[in-house]
Amino acid sequence: MMSDIGIGWPMAEAPVGRVLRAGTAGFIIGCQVQQLSGPSFGCLVKAQPVDEREAIFGLIYDMNVADDPLVRRLILAESPREEVINDQRQNRLLPIEMSVLCVGYCLNGRFYHGLPPRPPLNLDPVHLCHDIPELIRFTDHLGYLRLILRAADGGVPVDQLLVAHVQDVFQLRGHDVDWAATVINEVIELLRSDYDTLVPVLEALGEALPGLADVAAVGGF
Repeated sequence: MMSDIGIGWPMAEAPVGRVLRAGTAGFIIGCQVQQLSGPSFGCLVKAQPVDEREAIFGLIYDMNVADDPLVRRLILAESPREEVINDQRQNRLLPIEMSVLCVGYCLNGRFYHGLPPRPPLNLDPVHLCHDIPELIRFTDHLGYLRLILRAADGGVPVDQLLVAHVQDVFQLRGHDVDWAATVINEVIELLRSDYDTLVPVLEALGEALPGLADVAAVGGF
């Protein structure tokens, strides 16, 4: 689905990591420990190649902190010194990995809510989508929700991912009740034939968006 809103790229914050590997449906971000304060499960990110190829948008759905040989040795130590632990965390032999589900891209100044024509490349920087005008333009059109719900077969926890994402965007949009109500109506429509998924998603959205009685009434929970 295409959004016909033009966009000029905002000034980007420091990247939260870089692309380790990628495919059409998603990509893996590698990052350092000190870059973990910003990204979280469900947040919208953007792989923005420096050579101005199309930007690719996605949602973080998994974060993996793997071990390495030094960690294994430190685990066996009775009381590893704090400075040794801190040094290992800052100088890991392996990056922390975050898995991203692609939900859209931008090409020639327009948004598309679909899989990108080609994946990002290794070492492309990845940024959090915290520029509010850009975030609003992307999330105003809800075609990307369909891509989330179709990702269950790929091991993505779609119900929890959807709830975490909606909660995050709801806050970034300044607690936009109208947007939340529209999202709930769209989810109901998309999951109308999957009642077993719809009910827990609506219940989880009700818990994630406390105090929105009117929105809850629209969603039926």
